[in-house]
Amino acid sequence: MHEALAKANFDKEVAALTPQYAEQARWTVNENTFPILDITADHTQPVRLRLTCDNWNELAPAIEILNPDGTIWTKAFPPGNVFNPGGHVTPNRPFICMRGSRAYHNEYHRNDVWDTYKGKDGMGLLGILQQLVGHWRKNMP
Repeated sequence: MHEALAKANFDKEVAALTPQYAEQARWTVNENTFPILDITADHTQPVRLRLTCDNWNELAPAIEILNPDGTIWTKAFPPGNVFNPGGHVTPNRPFICMRGSRAYHNEYHRNDVWDTYKGKDGMGLLGILQQLVGHWRKNMP
């Protein structure tokens, strides 16, 4: 995909991430400049999610699970969660196993292609973040 088109797609979607939206969602926006969308979600255990959206939306975003200070998350996750402690492709780095993450579609579930989901309700950048934060708040103590 052409970078200018990916940037235009990204900018169009993140335009909805206003200060009011972030406040209502209880997110702190750390970065919102193509190709990075980086938020910290408020919770008893806050989490920082950094989406790398190069080639958006030809590819799903690559998603990093971080501590609020930007370091790699190393604490345990409850079993059966979309948050996983370490990848087979990227050892010792937590990863997201959920539709809408690049690791899910390109590394772990190659038969469940991103093209099936892109452009559908809830599968934009903010929708993916809402789903992830919802899982986090539901499953993390």
